[in-house]
Amino acid sequence: MDNQIPKPLIITISLIQGILLTLLYQSVEHKVWPGTEPLWLIPLVTFSITLPLLTLLSITKTNGKATLKYLLPFTLLLSVLGAYVGYQQEPIEFVNNGSVIAIFCFTALIAAFKVLMYIQQYLSNEEISYSSLFKLSWRNFIIFGECWLFVLIFWGILHLGAGLFSVLEIEFFTELLRKDWFVIPVLNLAFGFAIIVFRNIIFTVDNISTILQTLIKFLLPALTVISLGFLATLPFTGLDTLWKTGTGSLLVMWLQALTLFFVNAVYQDASHERPYHSILHRLIFIGVAVLPIYSLISFYGLWLRIDQYGLTVDRCWAVLICILLSCFSFGYLIGIIKKRDAWLETLSKVNISMGIVVLVFMLLVNSPLLNFQSISASSQLSRLHDGEITYEEFDYQYFDRSLGRQGYLELQALKTELKGSAPEKVAIIDRMYVNHQNIEKEQLSIDDFNQFVNYWPNKNEFPASLIKAVYSEETKNEWTTYRDNNYYFIAKDLNGDSELDYIVIEENNNSTSADLWFLKDEQWKSKYMQTSNPNENRFIKDYLLNNKVEVVQPKWKNLKVGDLTFRASLD
Repeated sequence: MDNQIPKPLIITISLIQGILLTLLYQSVEHKVWPGTEPLWLIPLVTFSITLPLLTLLSITKTNGKATLKYLLPFTLLLSVLGAYVGYQQEPIEFVNNGSVIAIFCFTALIAAFKVLMYIQQYLSNEEISYSSLFKLSWRNFIIFGECWLFVLIFWGILHLGAGLFSVLEIEFFTELLRKDWFVIPVLNLAFGFAIIVFRNIIFTVDNISTILQTLIKFLLPALTVISLGFLATLPFTGLDTLWKTGTGSLLVMWLQALTLFFVNAVYQDASHERPYHSILHRLIFIGVAVLPIYSLISFYGLWLRIDQYGLTVDRCWAVLICILLSCFSFGYLIGIIKKRDAWLETLSKVNISMGIVVLVFMLLVNSPLLNFQSISASSQLSRLHDGEITYEEFDYQYFDRSLGRQGYLELQALKTELKGSAPEKVAIIDRMYVNHQNIEKEQLSIDDFNQFVNYWPNKNEFPASLIKAVYSEETKNEWTTYRDNNYYFIAKDLNGDSELDYIVIEENNNSTSADLWFLKDEQWKSKYMQTSNPNENRFIKDYLLNNKVEVVQPKWKNLKVGDLTFRASLD
């Protein structure tokens, strides 16, 4: 096995990958193509990472062409899905859809390791069995993890060396470690070197796998006892107690998933040899047989939540995971019913076929066929249009926060419907989608600012110098933009001195605040005013249009002791 690893080729691939990733990173840093277009950037990054990585983990001196023959179509497919994920970032100036990228990375990693496992097994010319697939999956996972650990330690040593030279006032190495053209290729070369090292000591990798499986072997009985104990007490406590936690279905699915994983780690040989005493073996046998009950409990809990609140991205994922776990669980149960103690033969068949099913779903969730954001948006809008929730109860923020491009498109379409019935909601939607990317480049004129200002009783009551002072205060903060706010200038005598006082209310989707503006030493100053907004109103324009502005005498007067003043803030 040692002499089959093409060491020069692995180093070459690592170097080329490092150069490609450096160029892609610099395109993002310098804001040039493809860094400015996620539709191209994400698939190019996906291809540059996936194909070299899977090649490094599987290539030998004898299977190079065959490996590339199967890996290339998969990585191209994954890159196409990456392009669709990049498309979900459009329009880039309004949509922040980082969660989809994170999900794509996670699911693509699972799919890649699944494909790698099946390709390695196929190229070995051996009959496909779950025990061999299990061994390959653990081997790939451990090598991958060890390589990353090696890279992290190597990176730490470089920084240690740079720190030591910095003490001697030699800043060359410190500056070098800040250069992406040095860092990325060097770390890729370190990863390639680690691949060579750990693939040359497969026996050690397999020993680590054996140690981990041994630990799981001792943990499985404890997990089974907990599982059966929970199931035995459930009839006495009832499901309502479980649902009160708000995470009942999640806890049940975690218990089910861990049991399935531990069972497969211990019984992967599909042989008739029992790793436990007959009593423990029978206990685990029962624990596996009752797993479908957990699926039914999870489905029921999810159905209750979906029926009450509709589908969300999280619930879509919960349904998918619940379906996959149910397929495993019911498959094992059928094997137990048919084969009894020989059910391990069925376990192997179920795992091989379900491995392909999991692979397919990991790809589908990144495609238009199973776009959870689109499904969730449709579900929530259906509840709105069917009268299950009102425009007041509708969660506009969720569309912006969690539904990315799909949420943006649906809310833009909904604005037409809201103009006549709920204009305040249109303002909320407009404030959610503000282009923050080019704020520094824009000429933020006072005329632009006036587009977001409402004056009461009229603009003529306000000195131009005051408007300019508020404008200057709002535009000098580089971290925010006035474009996602509404401003209300109110002129009202608050202290009964027959002189107008000036109040500026700043309103956005998260808060409403007010400042009292006044002249001091011929300069406009502001003082924060405590705000009470019990109904969380986020659009007070209608109040001004209807002249609902009045001065209210405070219920509690101030207490003054000498030159100390105490103000009561009780309602």
